[in-house]
Amino acid sequence: MYKFIIKRLLMLIPVLLGISFILYSIMSLTPGDAATLMLGDSANEQAILKLREELGLNGGFFENYIRYIGNIILHGDFGISYRTRNPVFTEVLTRFHYTLRLAFTAILISTVFGVLFGIIAAVKQYSFTDNFITAVTLALTSMPDFWLGMMLIIIFAVTLKLLPISGATSWRHFILPGLTASANYMAYTIRQTRSSMLETIRMDYVRTARAKGVPEGKIVFGHTLKNALMPIVTLVGVNMGWQLGGTIIIEQIFGIPGLGSLLIMSIRLKDTPVIIASVMFVATLSSLINLGTDILYAFIDPRIKSLYQTKKKAVKTSG
Repeated sequence: MYKFIIKRLLMLIPVLLGISFILYSIMSLTPGDAATLMLGDSANEQAILKLREELGLNGGFFENYIRYIGNIILHGDFGISYRTRNPVFTEVLTRFHYTLRLAFTAILISTVFGVLFGIIAAVKQYSFTDNFITAVTLALTSMPDFWLGMMLIIIFAVTLKLLPISGATSWRHFILPGLTASANYMAYTIRQTRSSMLETIRMDYVRTARAKGVPEGKIVFGHTLKNALMPIVTLVGVNMGWQLGGTIIIEQIFGIPGLGSLLIMSIRLKDTPVIIASVMFVATLSSLINLGTDILYAFIDPRIKSLYQTKKKAVKTSG
């Protein structure tokens, strides 16, 4: 298990280097200049050259990139924001907790209701309830996030005046964004839970439990759901990674000052250090979440844990 974790962590290094190189290339080769964007078109050439020197942009592409990545590797220095002149991770961490709260709200909604409705659909297979849940699932899957967000604002904020339209100062501000962000993922969770439950509920040990008179609730939650959790956990882990980096549009609609809003602003001003640090930060968290999901498999499914133990014993025996 430890070797597996170390191997996965080491694999992060080339991935993050690749991300940084791709992003740096895109920001360097696209039209526009960070110094010109910051000073405006009316700035004179001398002021622009002076600012480019301060930002370390006067060298060639590879020279600038090697200097930038060298500072990260040797000193852990991701640079300063071109826009605010603050350290990059001060900007990122200041915004991240808003994105994290939104992602957590969306994951909580999609997981709880997705698993619950998926179980109901599986237990009531081919009934009106199952057909209704399937229809709702298809509707949620086909709704674009920006459209659903605006509809929720019109209904619950403008018409009913129950929830705020924008902002991020209280938990009430995250209800509508959380519902918007969770819609598609909840639909996928419902479908995956239903499919896994139907596959497990037909197993012989479930029939045996019913024949012995085990209560239906214990069969569903104690036997069937427990053995159907693997694909559900995988989907939730993937969704967590997507939520951390995929709420840009939702943050813009609801005026949440998270990482998405920071990225949009930084792209407009070609604030390369902030863009690279933000994406690398999210990529690292997503990789760690996926690693945590893989480790969780061993606690959910004893067969996987025994597989690791068998390999460990085989290595000791051969040694």
